[in-house]
Amino acid sequence: MPSSRPLRRSAVTGAAGVVLLGLLTTPAAAETAPASEPGLPTVVAADGATTTIDAIDPSSRAAGVLALYTPDSGAETKTNAFGGEAVLRAVGGGTYEVLSVCTVFDPCPKPGNNAIPADGVVLSASPPETGGTDDRRWLRDKLHTGDRVQLRNLLIRRAATTLDATDPTAATNPGGVDPAKGECFLGCRGAEQLIRYTPAAGRERTGTNDYGYEITVRDGRVVARQGGNSVVPADGFVLSGHGSRGSWLEGNAPLGAKVTVTGAAVTVDVDADSFLLGAERAVTAARQAKDAAQATCLKIDPAAVDTALGEAADVLAQARDAAGGAPERSAELARDAARRADVAGYRARESRPVEGRGLWVRPIETSPEQIRASLDRIAAAGFNMVFLETVWGGYTIYPSAVAERDGMPAQRPEMRGFDPLKVWIDEAHARGIELHAWTHTFFVGVETGGGPVLKAHPEWAAIEREDVGKAGPQPSRMEPGYYWMDAAIPAVRTHVLATFEEILRGYAVDGLHLDYIRYPVSLPYGADFSYSEYSRRTFAAGHGVDPYTLTPGSPQWPTWNAWREKQITTFVDQVRGLQQRVAADRQLSAAVFADPTDGLAKKFQNWGAWVDAGTLDFLTGMSFGTSADSVGHDTAVMRKRVGDVPLYTATYGPLRGSSPDLMLDQVQAVNDADSDGAALFAYNQLNARQQEALREGTFRTRSVVPHADYRAAARAGVTALRAELAQATACAPATTTAEVRSRLTAAERLLADGLPAQSVDAAAAQLDKAATAAAGWGDAAQPELTRRTVRDLRMYTRWAELA
Repeated sequence: MPSSRPLRRSAVTGAAGVVLLGLLTTPAAAETAPASEPGLPTVVAADGATTTIDAIDPSSRAAGVLALYTPDSGAETKTNAFGGEAVLRAVGGGTYEVLSVCTVFDPCPKPGNNAIPADGVVLSASPPETGGTDDRRWLRDKLHTGDRVQLRNLLIRRAATTLDATDPTAATNPGGVDPAKGECFLGCRGAEQLIRYTPAAGRERTGTNDYGYEITVRDGRVVARQGGNSVVPADGFVLSGHGSRGSWLEGNAPLGAKVTVTGAAVTVDVDADSFLLGAERAVTAARQAKDAAQATCLKIDPAAVDTALGEAADVLAQARDAAGGAPERSAELARDAARRADVAGYRARESRPVEGRGLWVRPIETSPEQIRASLDRIAAAGFNMVFLETVWGGYTIYPSAVAERDGMPAQRPEMRGFDPLKVWIDEAHARGIELHAWTHTFFVGVETGGGPVLKAHPEWAAIEREDVGKAGPQPSRMEPGYYWMDAAIPAVRTHVLATFEEILRGYAVDGLHLDYIRYPVSLPYGADFSYSEYSRRTFAAGHGVDPYTLTPGSPQWPTWNAWREKQITTFVDQVRGLQQRVAADRQLSAAVFADPTDGLAKKFQNWGAWVDAGTLDFLTGMSFGTSADSVGHDTAVMRKRVGDVPLYTATYGPLRGSSPDLMLDQVQAVNDADSDGAALFAYNQLNARQQEALREGTFRTRSVVPHADYRAAARAGVTALRAELAQATACAPATTTAEVRSRLTAAERLLADGLPAQSVDAAAAQLDKAATAAAGWGDAAQPELTRRTVRDLRMYTRWAELA
């Protein structure tokens, strides 16, 4: 990433990235008065020493970053114990009192994961990059309990960076060229690049893919924000960032921000007008959303929408009045107005009464009280399934006799003294939430040497082709730092199966969720796995050749690929056999790559075959796209392959720090592409604004998990749809919907508890005919109502057929 010169650092690393100078969600008391020109967010210590804040409410704190966490980030910072944090309480006028300071260098209890005061913030420093500034020491040396410190430029602020290219071509932007093909990547935008697209190049659109972020600028202000392939305006330009550069745009360039480009220098100023423009657009968008919902007879509460809109309009009027003489107060008020308008927009969204709403959770809680608090937040946001990371990094979160027997620590060190898994299960069930044990099947972590598993059993390591002959376990080249076990080794399979049996026999989990159920990424040649002595010897015994001697051009190369694929598929079969034998009432699921061809070619994960064999009860397909269109496309591809098997598409809005609206758009796109619900990754990055969006919007209606009881789920959906159609006469006359409503009534009776299986089959037939009838409404019904009705009827038909 090119240097952001006016910033003290430009550290944006890691898969999630960091939103530099990010979200406009700091407490009103955080701003200084009187007004000033936009500047860098800054901490001023009691002795006058200053340092720059790099990130506000980042989705993930990267190396070398000093982050500010506000209450909008959540209840805790969710950081690890290797940094340092200062907890501050606002006392007014941009002044804060230091409540505590703790760094990894000190004998203190909380160098990470501190609670964020409702009336304050937390300054959080990560370990530095090599040779970088260590902000942990600045916190330790400059801030002391009881000090009064200043936080400046948190609302009205400036950020700057540099472009890699304008209107790029292969000649002008070599970094945008795919070296393997000698041609430009899409949009001629390369990895970690920031590109400007202008009408001078004659492009209608940027042509970029979905793995980035873009803003549209007209008259010097941001007028639109989106994922990729934006229209290039005739009177403006588009800035397009890939990876961390996209995160930089998303965090620093809100709607209404002023953008100046001089040569390669980009400056973004967030001023009072930015907030006013953003609030005005939010109010307009919410009104349009309400009008669209009512025009399509979507079930919403118009009064609740109007309440939030009225509050937004009142506060926006106050913001306009303050704009002339008190710009910072105007900005605070406009930000509040936009927040209220956003809530109005959330309330105008669809919320389905029956669907899966999953959430992956890495447990960092170290007491029952912390677990209960986390589950309260999860329940309030509307989730009905938790995938709890139970085996990760080579450790179990519970006391494991299997791990101890096999020479490994019995439990994660920070969780010793109680059984977190039992508390999570009991408390989740008390809130009506399913708890599935999320397990890292063959991936054993990133600790040097392979962590506890490979330290105890180095002979279990998966070996990359280029590492054959090296001493000790080695990490993957294509998944840097990741250590793996060889899925073919019998002792590995025995250990993992024993761990799974321990979980299923010892705990009332609702299911077992398999992750990393694959080989490590095995392309390109040379970085492929796994060439352990066992795998080489066993393959050679069966096929007469050492696979290490093969190349992709060898006649037996496809045989070697098929052999590796078989190791994964047969292990899934073994897990299924175990689950059916010891816990047949539990669910077996897996997190898989959305593209079945890609998963098979790179990782030997043939989940299509697992579906065909009926090995899994449901799938969570991982869709890594940054737009609603991309996750909808991935879902459609997966639905076509899985048939009737329940599918909950995984989206990554929380991990990416996506705006709440984009996160909800992705959930909606997943639903519209015939999923049975959505699952979000992950709780540890789910911020308070995103939780609010789910609670007020897409997840506001309490929802039933389909796979828990297909008959009951289909019945609940049918009942809700029948009532909705009865009230939708403005969009479809009663005479138009009469046949569908009649068939819904019949299906509802046939789905009653206690009736024989034949009645459920008859209900499925009624629902299938109802879907056909609804699809034929034509001009007699509002098109969006027709689309939703057919979508839901097909979903309920699937569930009835599975019951």
